[in-house]
This record gives sequence, C-alpha cells and structure tokens, in this order.
Amino acid sequence: MTDAIETHDLWRTFESRKGFFFNELVHTEALRGIDLQVDRGEIFGLLGPNGAGKTTLTKILSTLLLPTRGSARVLGLDVATQAHALRPRIGLVLGGERGLYNRISARENLRYFADLFGIPVERRDRRIREVLDWVGLTDAGDRRVEEFSRGMKQKLHLARGILHEPELLFLDEPTIGLDPKSARETRKLIRGLVANGVTIFLTTHYMFEAEELCQRIAVLTRGRIVARDTVAGLSRLVGGDRTIEVEGYGFEDAEVGAVKRLPGVSHVVSEEFGPRLRLTLRVRTPELTWETVKATLPGHPELALRERRTSLEDIYLDLVEEEA
Repeated sequence: MTDAIETHDLWRTFESRKGFFFNELVHTEALRGIDLQVDRGEIFGLLGPNGAGKTTLTKILSTLLLPTRGSARVLGLDVATQAHALRPRIGLVLGGERGLYNRISARENLRYFADLFGIPVERRDRRIREVLDWVGLTDAGDRRVEEFSRGMKQKLHLARGILHEPELLFLDEPTIGLDPKSARETRKLIRGLVANGVTIFLTTHYMFEAEELCQRIAVLTRGRIVARDTVAGLSRLVGGDRTIEVEGYGFEDAEVGAVKRLPGVSHVVSEEFGPRLRLTLRVRTPELTWETVKATLPGHPELALRERRTSLEDIYLDLVEEEA
C-alpha cells in the first residue's frame, strides 16, 4: 500500500512586485525543499509559526496550489498531474466563518455540497443524516446556519469535509476559537474518524492538541521542516524529557555557565521576569536532581525550583529558536 502523503524536494516560490512603479520583482520562498512521508491511518501533525508555510503546504497537498518544483503524491496520485482523480478521495476543512451559507439550513448546506461532490441522489439524504448525527447536529439540521454558534459551525465544517467519505482529511486549525467543551468534542470526532480508517493531516497552533492527537509531528519554520518524529523522539532531539526550572535574582554569567556544565544538562534557556531571571534546563539523565542544581548556586538562598516533564511546547520553542 502506498503512503498517504509523500513529497520530495518540494518548493513553492511566490512572485510579487514592489516599489513606486511596481517594477521591482520580489521572489518569496514559502517552501524550501520539503521531504515528507505520512502513513495511512495516522494523525500527522504539522506545527509552525505564522508565515512558516503550513497553509501553503496544505494547499499544495490538497491540489489548490501547484508546487514550483519537486514532487508530491497523495494516496499514490501526483497532485499536479492527477488532481482530478485525487480530489474525490480527499477532504479539506479550513474552518472559521467562511465556506458555509448562513441564510440556509445546515441540511441545505450539506445537500448543496453533496451535489458538488457528485453523491447520487438516492443516497444523498441518507448520508446527510449520517454525518449530522455523527457530529451531533441532528436536532439543529433544519436551523439556519446564521443562528449557529462558532462551535456548531465548526462541526458543520467537519460534516461537510467527510460528507463524501474521503480517505484522507486535511484539517487546518480545526479548534481555533472554540471554547474548551467544543474543542474537546471536535478532538473526539477526529479520533473517531481515524478509528474508521481515515488518515488525518492536521495543522494547529495548540501544542497540547497535537500532543494529544498526533502519532507523529513535523515542525515547519521558514519553509523548511526542522524536525519530525514522535513526541518522545522530539524530546530526545532537544535534549531530554525532563525540564528543571530555576528562578532567582541576579545570576552571574559564571553561575549560568556552571549550570550549563552540569552533567546531563543539554540546553539552557534564560528568560527575564521583571527583576527575576528564570533558567530552564533540558536534562538528559535521571541522575541530575534539582538539589544538585541548587547546590551549584549557593549564593541564592531564595531560589525557586521545580521539575516537570518537557512539554511539546518546550520542544517546539527550542526548535524554532534554534532555527532562527
């Protein structure tokens, strides 16, 4: 069986003009040599700061945008030359307020999109009932979409995305702006899709969401993928799954250097909080304890120390900072 997604040296360059007479041609490299592989049946997460190229990559993979060079195959089909055959097999959920018709009902929205997808009339209404029930909108199916909350609209977006039973679903920040209850319900629906054999390609800014849902994660910044692995693998990459935070007043450079040289410390980040300074240590070995760190800073009896698991947010910030 082919991979769900496979790209090789994928580039996308945009051209624009600037200057008083718009006579200066500017080339912007949104994607720079993307190599990516996504297995069938997994939830694959793509993380990155604004402007990193996440939306550009998603648009190329979903056949909305052509690459400048390189290749991309989705479900074994080339996105540039076989888009017509690929589109019926994939779904795209961008979310937000756009993409729905507010002055008609949810059921009428889905009927319209079902006709666009080419779903036969004899099974169209049955399929609409199925997806409305699956996303929990059965009772609201005949209400106008303009009466829906943001969470209900997001569920309707999801219903539209799976209406034609795609093999692969692209989800671009599916829970952005949702309250915690609606976001949790959406994540539950996403896990249900995978249980039914759908592959998910997810972009999100919510680290805890990616950590909860995704088997593997790629970090994209400045048009390049700087890391891809499981959360555990990424933890090892940035220096360990343990983090020790030390907070105090007026650390000298020599003291910070002594902390960096402690056995097992792979990375130290300094942050200022008013008059206080926080040192965040990535730790590779279990032998190093916060007591050892405290003993390295004897001139600071007021130290506040705590140990915690390295989170995906820590990993992400380390990778993006290192690339910058």
